Amino acid sequence: MRKKDRHRLITRLLADKNIQKQEDFVAYLQEKGVEVTQATISRDIKEMKLIKVPSTEGGYRYSVPVQTQEDTAVKLEKLLKDAFISVDQMDKQVILRTIPGNAAAVSNLIEKQYKEIVFAAINDDDSILIIARTEKNAEYLKAEFFQYI
Repeated sequence: MRKKDRHRLITRLLADKNIQKQEDFVAYLQEKGVEVTQATISRDIKEMKLIKVPSTEGGYRYSVPVQTQEDTAVKLEKLLKDAFISVDQMDKQVILRTIPGNAAAVSNLIEKQYKEIVFAAINDDDSILIIARTEKNAEYLKAEFFQYI
């Protein structure tokens, strides 16, 4: 399993489960058929900047840090100003081109910032395919990104 997919699964587990120890992550992921070690989970926790918060069941549990919509918007705007090359749209699909090495970060921020209107965002090193929920949403996204040209 790719790291990005594992991180998404970890985020879902945090929403559904009361995970207090790294071993809990390993056990839940193995239940889902994902072979991981405690060392891998430790690195994931560090990369995802997970925090411990008081649990309703006593003790502490892991949680995703709260990132405000404003923080995401500011980061996305800064990154697009630096890395944006072009945008195009066809039906519900929007293709965004970036400077090589920037697409993953931009894609992640787009999914967070526009989660209500983005069905999925798939990226490689320098491009992002965004699938909007409707054609009107795709037109809106294109207009939003077009301002960075």
